[in-house]
Amino acid sequence: MLKDSSFRNLWTAQTVSLFGTQASVVIIPLLALGTLDASAFEMGLLGSAESLAVLLLGLWVGMTADRYPRRSVMVTANILRLLLIGMIPVAYALDMLSIPLLFTTVFLVGALTLLYDSALSSHMVLTFDRRQLPKINSYMEGSTAVSEVAGPGLGGLLVQALGAPLALVADVCSYVASTVLLLGSGGSTKKGGENTAHEDAADEDENAEEKESVKGALTGFTWAFSHPVLRPVIVSAAHFNFFTAMFFAVYTFYVVKELGFSPLLVGLASAAGGLGGVLSATAASSFMSRVRTRLLYVLSLVVPTVGAFLVPGSELLDSSLLRFLAVAAGMFLWSFAIVVNLVMSETIKQMVTPTHMIGQVTSAMRFTTLGFEPVGAIVGGTVSQFLSPTTALVIASCGLATSIAWVVFNRHLGMYDVNEAEPVSAA
Repeated sequence: MLKDSSFRNLWTAQTVSLFGTQASVVIIPLLALGTLDASAFEMGLLGSAESLAVLLLGLWVGMTADRYPRRSVMVTANILRLLLIGMIPVAYALDMLSIPLLFTTVFLVGALTLLYDSALSSHMVLTFDRRQLPKINSYMEGSTAVSEVAGPGLGGLLVQALGAPLALVADVCSYVASTVLLLGSGGSTKKGGENTAHEDAADEDENAEEKESVKGALTGFTWAFSHPVLRPVIVSAAHFNFFTAMFFAVYTFYVVKELGFSPLLVGLASAAGGLGGVLSATAASSFMSRVRTRLLYVLSLVVPTVGAFLVPGSELLDSSLLRFLAVAAGMFLWSFAIVVNLVMSETIKQMVTPTHMIGQVTSAMRFTTLGFEPVGAIVGGTVSQFLSPTTALVIASCGLATSIAWVVFNRHLGMYDVNEAEPVSAA
């Protein structure tokens, strides 16, 4: 795939932006804790901001991503994200930084990230042969995993050395570089000479009237939930993400306040998770070719649950080193399995969805699977505030374990295999 200049430019742009984004995953919570002395409840609210954007704007964003040229949508999303992130250091310098400002920024960046991802998913299907999608998605998730190794560790190191506000400059620079790469990549075509721009125009003409209506915004949602294979994937992911949001709304507060981790240790624990993701990304397509889809999907939900229990379980250990190793191992297992899960979910969606609906279906899936996260994050912050952070993490881990119920006995998913299924055509 790296010999294809179209894919190489797209993949490099995505990888660069992810590095800065993953650094911010550590930097912004540490900024809220260190500079604004945020409470556990405020951390829960901040953790809900990105997924709240998906809940409120998800369906409209998918319709927008399908209406305009995909590469232009991605460039616009990048420019707006770099401006928003750049506002945070400026607000700090002007002594105007606050939790509401951070919440608003993360909310808007979350909406733009959904816009970018919806356009990216559709762009990949329009540009490349669908039979290449498992390998392409493995490369993309591999980039995510690599960024999770370097990004959080870099973020923690920058916070330690420069302070959180200045550390956000790394994210701004990554969006600048990604935008330049996207602008420098020319138009591309599918194998067989099918012109992407022509196909975009045909899709847009064919569906223009539908997209102008409220019904058009709901089309992807209705289609996704009517599909017997896609539906259990969506519902199980929504269940899993509710408790994931509950878990990670408390996670940073817990490891900093309860376990005494420094910003560098927080970054290194996240980097251990990224390492698991890197190893998983290199093997994800191989797993998918050798293991039946439902079994592998169930395993991709069970293994992160084990990793989650290791985090509150670290309190039972005596030394600081052992506690760090337990948390790092938990993040490693979590990311290793989640990368496989994401590659599978993305490939299944792209294989079963008509081309002209991929943006809408992507947003519908994000709307459903991430729409429960604001509630989960607020519940996590509330339980942590009124009971304890440890209790919140244990409850969240137990909830993660039950997410397999939606898929383990589903006969439609049991009969489906991505290696045997025929891809849906654009018509």
